[in-house]
Amino acid sequence: MSKYPFMLIMCMFIAQSVFAQSYSKYFRLANQDTVNFTFTVKKPDIKAIDCYPQRITQISKNGDNYEISLTTINPYLDGSKLAKMKEAKYDKSREYDREIARFLQSTPLIDAQNEHVRQIADTLFKDETQTFIIIEKALKFVYTYLSPSDSIAKQIDAGICRTVDVNTVIQTRKGTCSEYTNVFTALMRYMNIPTRFAVGYWNVPEWNSESTHAWPECYIEGAGWCSVDPTMPSYICPHFAEIRMRYGIDYEDCDIKTLNYDIEPIEFTKR
Repeated sequence: MSKYPFMLIMCMFIAQSVFAQSYSKYFRLANQDTVNFTFTVKKPDIKAIDCYPQRITQISKNGDNYEISLTTINPYLDGSKLAKMKEAKYDKSREYDREIARFLQSTPLIDAQNEHVRQIADTLFKDETQTFIIIEKALKFVYTYLSPSDSIAKQIDAGICRTVDVNTVIQTRKGTCSEYTNVFTALMRYMNIPTRFAVGYWNVPEWNSESTHAWPECYIEGAGWCSVDPTMPSYICPHFAEIRMRYGIDYEDCDIKTLNYDIEPIEFTKR
């Protein structure tokens, strides 16, 4: 069993605890220019870790483990990028290069052509012309439609479950941050917005919260990859708390045997 709280902790914590506390404290953290992390892991995915808005500043091998120093910048303080995110025109027929287009694929876990997905998307996004508005609407829908599941969290944490498929989640309306990400990602891919499944680590010492976590990252033409979080009542993804360790088409593609071995740091320091 994981030495940290289950993935459920993140899903419930953000919605119930963080925002129940002072909004001013949250946005004080969210307005930091940069955040520095130092951690030790067993199997780092360097490509995923050293990827905007994260940057590896130092890495060394210590026996079988890797010690990594990381700086994360605040993407929301980049006025130019934020403007591009919000101004991007939506184009259902837009074509992407191969590396980006692969994040439009359907998988058994994230079926973007599922009947329920199509019905929700066709109703929710009808006549929308701005990519960012579509993303915002999807975030709000998933955040309000789903509720946390302790049993699924325990199964994912133990490596028994590889997350629950979108069709089942939409019908049961239960899941962890992974299932929230699955549903959001399916909606985006149906709308021809490339979206990847990110898995990492969440740490907010100010609220005594640490856990593994999953969230989606959308590709917006002109702005690049943008992290969002359907477990939060805001499009602002908490750069000050999240470290991306892996990303893929879905959870399976992230090549995770267990969260404890592949994702959770052995040691962790935040500055």
